[in-house]
Amino acid sequence: MEATARADQCRYFLFGGARGPGKSRWLRWYTLRGLLKFAAQGLQNVRAMLACEDYPSLRDRQIEKLRREFPAWLGDYASSVSEFQLRARYGGGVLCLRNLDDASKYQSSEFAIIAVDELTKNSESTFNALRGSLRWTGVEQPQFLGATNPNGLGAQWVRRLWIERDFPDYLKPLTDEFVFVPGFPRDNPYLSEAYLTDLHAQPEVLRKAWELGDWYAGVEGLVYPEFTAENITDDEPAPDVPIHLAFDDGYVDPRAILFVQQTGSGVLIFDELYHRQHLAETCVGEVLKRCAENSWPVPELAVGSPEAKELQARFRMADIPARGSSGDVVQGINHLRGLFCDGQGHRHIRVHRRCRNLIQELTELYVYAEGKRTLSEKPLDGNDHAADALRYYCSVRCR
Repeated sequence: MEATARADQCRYFLFGGARGPGKSRWLRWYTLRGLLKFAAQGLQNVRAMLACEDYPSLRDRQIEKLRREFPAWLGDYASSVSEFQLRARYGGGVLCLRNLDDASKYQSSEFAIIAVDELTKNSESTFNALRGSLRWTGVEQPQFLGATNPNGLGAQWVRRLWIERDFPDYLKPLTDEFVFVPGFPRDNPYLSEAYLTDLHAQPEVLRKAWELGDWYAGVEGLVYPEFTAENITDDEPAPDVPIHLAFDDGYVDPRAILFVQQTGSGVLIFDELYHRQHLAETCVGEVLKRCAENSWPVPELAVGSPEAKELQARFRMADIPARGSSGDVVQGINHLRGLFCDGQGHRHIRVHRRCRNLIQELTELYVYAEGKRTLSEKPLDGNDHAADALRYYCSVRCR
């Protein structure tokens, strides 16, 4: 009921975040309800799309259930075209069952409603392509609906838009139209206790995603599973407290520079620079420019990778004392884990949500080799630049 009420008030709606609340069922019935509402407004033969990432998923999650649930007196399902058409007395609307293996094939299509089941199994480019087909004469507010679990290849972009509300410039005029309503297994009274027990008995990463709807627990083998949504903040730096920098050097690989502030309550990572093929002097200039634009003081210290001699020299030339951080990688990782969440549940480190690259590394990209996850194992190299910058800093400044 809450999902229906909130979806009625917006154009881009997402429902779910866990397994079992009835997302897929809600999606097909809400879309059918939309066609009936159009008919009540005098609009005839309106078309809506209900889609999955491929045809086998579409058949299993939607088509077979639709054929059992939608009453025959309301309309007919035509398997030859995968469409359910309402009878003329109910407006003649059409619910088109479609797969998204190639979203470009709908480029010339028009739909008053587009509903996508398991949205995170699709790419952001698919989402943008579908939005181009979101139009119908006489419908002032066409809708895009999504239902999904918080894991899948597209989890990051879905999370960014609906959970973090971090919009690219071209979507900022639609910010107020994006609404998310979570759903949880125990919201559904028809689930058996056996199913709920099985959800609870999943490996920890899957349990957090499927049972609790944790959008930051969707990758197996993460180096920092302690980092969750509770570590993410909208807090800005205090104007009267010094700021520091944490850095990991690179040129072909990214160079990551984090803006850090320590207070009595913990450590705030409030901004980042993340660039490839920038000279050291260019990046130092960008640090100073970012500070000037935001009226931040010039950083009082920079701590980072010990081999970055040129970058350290450039910081010093800009009157920013700089030093390298040495120490065992595994010990540094274990230390940082405790800062993300210690044994008492205290989270010493908070990261502003605009630090997109750092958050993506911590929640998706920085992982162990398959089957390896011990306190003495080194993670895979490659997707660790911002995370390593933070590790270097904390090894020196957060003991």
